[in-house]
Amino acid sequence: MCRIAAYLGPPLGLADFLQRPPHSLYRQSWAPREMLTATVNADGWGVAWRCEDGRPGVYRHPLPIWADINLDSLGRSLVSREWVGNVRSATTGLGTSDVNTQPFAADNWLFTHNGYIADFAAGLRRELRAGLSPAFEADIQGNTDSEYLFAWLREQQTQPADALRQTVAWLRTRLDGDDDRALLNLLISDGEMLHATRAAIGADCPSLYFHQAHPDFGDGCLIASENLDDHPGWQPVPPQHQISLAPGRAPTVEPC
Repeated sequence: MCRIAAYLGPPLGLADFLQRPPHSLYRQSWAPREMLTATVNADGWGVAWRCEDGRPGVYRHPLPIWADINLDSLGRSLVSREWVGNVRSATTGLGTSDVNTQPFAADNWLFTHNGYIADFAAGLRRELRAGLSPAFEADIQGNTDSEYLFAWLREQQTQPADALRQTVAWLRTRLDGDDDRALLNLLISDGEMLHATRAAIGADCPSLYFHQAHPDFGDGCLIASENLDDHPGWQPVPPQHQISLAPGRAPTVEPC
């Protein structure tokens, strides 16, 4: 498992997103409160953001976030209206490396995944790969279920909310055995909205929360594995549901 967070709103410094909240993603790397598996997230970290030219920017490092000597200078330097972050707890058998570290970015999407598909390499990976067009398959650099899911989402050639819904539905048709297990908190930001699922197959859903307009973040909206602070505006995403939200709009929450 991992811990994930995303922000969309007025321009915000990386340190204000990643490090300064009382229960920041940085703190969740060693002191998570609601992990279903593992106890720390020490297998790498990364952030993705929207550059001034509209294209995604990504920084990923396989060291624990607290061991990365670049963190403080990045936190002081980078500002964006859109952030997606991940601190990683690697699934057994899926090694730590730059290419296996999240988030991922391609086309206009920033993506991260909290969870795993059990026995992915011996099971669903071949079917996922066979269903990808050559262009999307060629983009895969690592061996994680998360990167394959990102390619599959893009293969749907539709809007993020629909791609998430279709992908979770397809996975349910393929993972229907008594021993099948998948944790599927999937998050996409397209620069206009944040979209995320809180879903699982054969297991309890990982935790996921949202804040529609946080006053300490310029009334920007947030999604996170765990509340970043004690502000009363945080709400849980219901299990087996999907959320879409953007600043100034009412969130859409529906079953997935």
